[in-house]
Amino acid sequence: MNSLSIKLSLLFAGLALISIGIVAIWVNQSVNANFTSYCQQQPGTCTCDTMSGKQVITFGQAEQKFIDDSQRSLGIAALVAIAIAIALGFVVSKLITRPMQQLAFSARKIASGDLTQRVQHKSDDEVGEVSNAFNSMVEQLEQKEKSRKHLLADVAHELRNPLSIVQGNLEAWLDGVIKPTPEQIASVYDETVLLNRLITDLRELSLAEAGQLKLHLEKTDLKEIINAEVTGFQARCQEKSISLVSEVIDGLPAVNADRDRIRQVLHNLLENALRYTPAEGSIKVKADLDKNQQITVSVSDSGSGIDRADLPFIFEHFYKADKSRQRGYGGAGIGLALVKKYVELHGGRVWVESEVGKGSVFHFTVPVTS
Repeated sequence: MNSLSIKLSLLFAGLALISIGIVAIWVNQSVNANFTSYCQQQPGTCTCDTMSGKQVITFGQAEQKFIDDSQRSLGIAALVAIAIAIALGFVVSKLITRPMQQLAFSARKIASGDLTQRVQHKSDDEVGEVSNAFNSMVEQLEQKEKSRKHLLADVAHELRNPLSIVQGNLEAWLDGVIKPTPEQIASVYDETVLLNRLITDLRELSLAEAGQLKLHLEKTDLKEIINAEVTGFQARCQEKSISLVSEVIDGLPAVNADRDRIRQVLHNLLENALRYTPAEGSIKVKADLDKNQQITVSVSDSGSGIDRADLPFIFEHFYKADKSRQRGYGGAGIGLALVKKYVELHGGRVWVESEVGKGSVFHFTVPVTS
């Protein structure tokens, strides 16, 4: 009784038996009543015994044979109908259970690590919807598994470079090959700072993707944050002869935001713009209130721009549009991924517009405080 096919077949047989039983009883009583009424109206076809005080009708041989044949036919029809119901139940149950068995088989394969399994069931019914949903789930699992493997490989690559530099310098100092100078010590220190920042960013990104990053929301003046970040980047921009300006409208309403996270968003976007903007270039930060009662912040630069094929992936972690760029110039590839997660956690969205040779414009929105 553990098989769904047997249960469905028995269910069909039971329903057929109940239905046929009701019909047979009703037909039998109806035939008897109608036939008795007919016999009473036809003299000589039946006899009536009234000695006991009750009217008892006795059929003749021909009439009794008719009644018996009718009941026998009803019994045979009932048996045939039950057999047909069982056969149909078995066929229908197979149509239902076969894709379920395929789902179970594929699920076991997936549990063992084979994410290439798909359910080959094409139909427009509920079973087809379950199969399509199952295939969609497996595709997402496969994509996430590929992303996980790529992430591990990228993390190992990004950690290996600074660790190799630190290890090489320390070994040279311990072996007495070279004597540490302040410049060399500073270089090793910079690599440890890079490692610490990379690990911190990875932790923040993993918490954000898992939905466990807590925001400390408060009424925030976005103009104040923008001005502070622009002021902090002015010296670095002047070193590269880059013009950095901000255009924020007066009376900008407050937003309900985590000041540190929003400031990190601006910092990462400005860092990205500064990294790819050549000397004598320009960077502009704008903030305005849009029609949806959201503040839209834009960070534009006159850099090299981003190829159209790279735009859909620019906010993925460890993605670099120019694969030839070195780590020291191109960054670790986590900053924009953090930007996307932080903005989405605030209920906003982020996007980029870019044209090769003309620069890029990164936009993000923050809902206004109710």
